[in-house]
Amino acid sequence: MNLFLTDAYNLKMIKNLKTQIIFIVCLLAFNAVYAENPEDVPRFVLALGRFHPLILHLPIGALLLTFFLDVMGRLQKNYPKTTIKYALGFSSFFSILACILGYFLSLEGGYSEDVLNIHFWTGIASAILISLLFVLANKKGKLIKRLFFPLFVITIIVISVAGHFGSVLTHGDNFITEHLKPLPKVKTITHIDSLNMYDDVVLKIFDNKCIECHNSSKRKGELALHTKESILKGGESGDVLTLGNANNSMLYKHIMLPISDEKHMPPEGKPQLTKHEIWLIEYWINKSADFNTKVVALPKNDTLNTLLNTYLVFNKKKIEEASLSDIQTVESVGFLVRKLVPNQPELWVKFNKDSITKNAIKALSNLKEQIVELDLGNSKLTDAMASEIKKLKNLEKLKLNNTPITNKTLLYLKDLKNLKTLNLVKTKVSYKGLENLLSTTDLERVFVWETSITKARAANIENKFNVKLNSGVIEGFVKITPIKSPTLLTKNTLFTDTLSIRLDSKLKGAKVFYTLDGTQPDSTSLEYKNPILIYSSTTIAIKAYKKGWLPSQTTTEHFIKVTHKVEDYSIVHKPEKQYYGPKKLFDFKLGSENFKDEKWNGYLGNDLNTTLNLGEEKTVNTITVNCLSRSRDWILFPKNIQVYTSSNKSTGFKLVGTVQIVEDEKNESTKIKKFNIKMPANTKAQYFKVIAKNPKVLPKWHEGAGNPPWIFVDEIIVW
Repeated sequence: MNLFLTDAYNLKMIKNLKTQIIFIVCLLAFNAVYAENPEDVPRFVLALGRFHPLILHLPIGALLLTFFLDVMGRLQKNYPKTTIKYALGFSSFFSILACILGYFLSLEGGYSEDVLNIHFWTGIASAILISLLFVLANKKGKLIKRLFFPLFVITIIVISVAGHFGSVLTHGDNFITEHLKPLPKVKTITHIDSLNMYDDVVLKIFDNKCIECHNSSKRKGELALHTKESILKGGESGDVLTLGNANNSMLYKHIMLPISDEKHMPPEGKPQLTKHEIWLIEYWINKSADFNTKVVALPKNDTLNTLLNTYLVFNKKKIEEASLSDIQTVESVGFLVRKLVPNQPELWVKFNKDSITKNAIKALSNLKEQIVELDLGNSKLTDAMASEIKKLKNLEKLKLNNTPITNKTLLYLKDLKNLKTLNLVKTKVSYKGLENLLSTTDLERVFVWETSITKARAANIENKFNVKLNSGVIEGFVKITPIKSPTLLTKNTLFTDTLSIRLDSKLKGAKVFYTLDGTQPDSTSLEYKNPILIYSSTTIAIKAYKKGWLPSQTTTEHFIKVTHKVEDYSIVHKPEKQYYGPKKLFDFKLGSENFKDEKWNGYLGNDLNTTLNLGEEKTVNTITVNCLSRSRDWILFPKNIQVYTSSNKSTGFKLVGTVQIVEDEKNESTKIKKFNIKMPANTKAQYFKVIAKNPKVLPKWHEGAGNPPWIFVDEIIVW
């Protein structure tokens, strides 16, 4: 009886598998026509194809686990036949489903046909072998037992090959082997003029941001960007590059499209090109006659020189580990010696006695390769001793503060090409000596407090040599700093009844004072001790004080009591679908600096034009519109905001208030601002029309000048 039931179960399982295979074959046949006409593929088929990367990992993981159980069962003489059977059934089903979805995904195009064919057929072979294993798992007999394990091994090999070529399609032909190969030797480029604009700059930008989707194996839009030849060949839309004219180059046009545009490159969700990378690509296209143009042949400007510095390649310093005896020699004359990074040869060395000698300085030559940071501050070092410092060729940071050295010591530092930071506080060096040193070294920061170098001359040196000079204060050596501003713990700035405002000062012993009318608080204002309860719209200004510190900056926040609820509204232009939700304009929830937080309504090139219905005539003092500006993402404040009133929903509207808005030029920071439109006294109406005017075109200073900008609004407040 049990044998009969087992056979019946096996028969049913095989029958179900046959049904699946017949269904799959029919489905593939139904869609085979798309292989010839990929343009006619229904969007739902393409959408299903995107699930291929998700589904394919199920049969791979399940199959490897099943193989492990199979091997362990054989070794331990406790073979889990039922578990193996079910696991192979699971793997069979999802491997077949992965094949179908993979076929759908291939219909999008943009893949190397040769690699795609190998991946496609090895994937199908994997599904067939897994299904065959599943059928054999339900069979009995010695021959089947002998065949099962070798077939299982072959299946693992085939699915591994399919996976390898899948990674080639997705990530390029060296994705798996990239880190198995030795790093290619990078040519040394120490001068900007030696850079090739394409090979050394533009190709690196493409490699970081573009080649993942445009390479020899994966050609989105039939375009590859990994070689000069492939770029010149273009894509399915023709040529993508017109050297000498960036604005006429499709490659540059797609980079400059708004990020929401489906043709924008790189697509939304991928790492985007930075402003500097876009500038370099545009400059290369406009100024280059061919792909072999070197920087030396191009017209120079400060922006180009600054940006190209990051593409210089220097030979990496190879420093040998210092011997224990050399370290002990240096320590014996009064120095502390420590490693900057564990297991690395670079050393930090500091003189730790009252008075240094020339012999002590000479001892440092034992560690001349390894010393990267040297502290001789407060050591009574003299010019006569300092000549030994010039032997420390890898020195990057040097402290000579509070020593009697003069400009003579600075002469010994001129050969230290790696020196970046120098502390000369309380020394006898002069403006001339420092100027002479900076003319031959590439220092980044110099500290010159309490020297003869005045602040005016320090500023002159900063401008002349592009170095950061910390001239500090002349008296006391300690600068009094302002205390950190208190934090508003109450984040919701809109309320309908009452609101409790809580503050927090991070510094112990600080006192916080505040005003409730927006005026500047001082130490005679109200002191914050308990939460502040407000009943009406209030502008709170807060400031912290502490003895021995300068007062903090004033923090100001406007809390609005919403007195009128919008009963109904109509809107002329709907927000763009990815930032859609007009009801969010009246939900009392303010958006964050992340314009994708689903609280903002976005309008591309269109005005916000909405008519609010308050249900009956009501007196309104102010209408507030909360807006976002983020120019690097093409989001600007409205050009102006107008408010009209009427007693009729469709006619008789009269302008009662407007506010003009001027965008800060070239300000790339994210800004959120409430714009208040004050109503004339005793303004009473049922219908209020609010129009936030889109600037229509991005200004001349913007990188996307001439294109339509976005405006973002998250709340309209009536009070």
